[in-house]
Amino acid sequence: MALVMTRPTKDRKSGIWEVRKGVPEALRAILGTRELKRSLGTKDDTEARRLALPVIAEFEARIAAAREQHRGATASLAPVEVAAIVGEWYRAEAAKIDAAPGDPDRRDIEADVIESARIDPEDGDVLPEPEDREAADALLAARGIAPDAVTRRLAARSIASARIDLARRAVQRAMGRWSPDPAEAEFPAAVQAKPKALALTGDVLIAAWAAEAHPARATLKKYQGTFRRLVEVLGYDDVQRITADEVVRFKEARLAKGRDPGTVADDVLNAGAVFRWATKNRKVADNPFAQMAPKVNRRGPPPRSPYDDAEAKRILTAARQEGGALRWLPWLLCFTGARIGELAELRRCDVRKEGDVLVLDIRPTEARAGKNATMQRMVPLHPAVIAEGFPAYVEELPAKPDGPLFPDLTPDPLGSRVVPAQSKLGRWMRGTVGIKDPKKAPAHSWRHRMEDELRKVRALPEVQDAITGRHNPRNAGAGYGIGFRGMPDEVLKDLGRIPSPLDAHAAQGVSAAD
Repeated sequence: MALVMTRPTKDRKSGIWEVRKGVPEALRAILGTRELKRSLGTKDDTEARRLALPVIAEFEARIAAAREQHRGATASLAPVEVAAIVGEWYRAEAAKIDAAPGDPDRRDIEADVIESARIDPEDGDVLPEPEDREAADALLAARGIAPDAVTRRLAARSIASARIDLARRAVQRAMGRWSPDPAEAEFPAAVQAKPKALALTGDVLIAAWAAEAHPARATLKKYQGTFRRLVEVLGYDDVQRITADEVVRFKEARLAKGRDPGTVADDVLNAGAVFRWATKNRKVADNPFAQMAPKVNRRGPPPRSPYDDAEAKRILTAARQEGGALRWLPWLLCFTGARIGELAELRRCDVRKEGDVLVLDIRPTEARAGKNATMQRMVPLHPAVIAEGFPAYVEELPAKPDGPLFPDLTPDPLGSRVVPAQSKLGRWMRGTVGIKDPKKAPAHSWRHRMEDELRKVRALPEVQDAITGRHNPRNAGAGYGIGFRGMPDEVLKDLGRIPSPLDAHAAQGVSAAD
């Protein structure tokens, strides 16, 4: 079964993010280490998430190649084939040097260090360093090659020699000399080898896709679940073997177990999105998931219904008896229509003033990547939330600006407060408040309610989207200006006209005595 994808971790002493992946014991002799590890060179969470994905993809590929080598499925490449592969790497590294030659003195010192570490002083032979062997393994693994011992040594030595030539090129470029590089001209123009293709696992494919697509964490987790289910049903973890017939087998097996057609359709569409990218990037020959999703009947009433006034009044009244997240999440959900994931991950500093308007500043963070780019917005606080005392709650929190808005929500093992918030709110709503209608989602029904309330006050569609964070581009002009997402004072004019369900006149069928 596919494993959970590796995630970056932060070094406890330096605070710098890094990627670490343990090497299975059987493969340690092949890779020459117990753990693959690389610093990402940044303390910024968002930047680390971006930088980590290609490193993870490389580590997964190296372990996959080592596993094939362990099984005996190794490739023996001719020297010219190895030279062609290293030549591609050389040209890419040379382009980086030409773009930023640097200081001549510094380049000269670097060249001396590189040469002295790799050239045997007695006979002048090139001796690869550990980093050369690691680079050779990664280079071959990225091309689906599990090398035999001879090929691996040849590639490592070729990388070592290439590093020496690159160092000399850097000195020349730093001195302003741009004559053709004779070392580059010695490499063959193209790879002629056609080694035995390795299995392309779902983890490796998703890591490569994610490195370019930069999906939200929730999307990545959902897609990983799809590929785990493919392995469970099909019985193998090689996406190159999946055909249209296999997709049919997957669908039939899932439906036979009673899975909802919509759930099965989501899996097929998820896999199809990754395969569409993989086809364009020459990872697989075609997309067997295209046009294969089960037809889903979308007609009929929506699966979720909004809370009516009586239910909303009941929930908000019950929240007054609680503290922390249960005290304020229902009120914020009611008067913002925000997603619970957006609210649960808010920090103290995200409640601030924009001009004269108190807002929730909802923007992407490492913990809250956002469903789409337009999730970033400033949602003004409804007068009812302010009158209820929410600003005083914020003021009483620890003074740390980046501290959580709801510190009573204990993060899950991945550091997220979203699932804990959903679970806590759901148990409270079904148990304490007693709202058990399956069409009333503890959090999401508030979004349905907000849409209806905005319709009642005749709010412009763009104002509705600015409040709820939906993505509904209507014409080319929608991308011009800052939009209502950046005009909380204007948005408040419509939002403030929405009555509180605690107003006896607003609650239909609820008397003042209630």
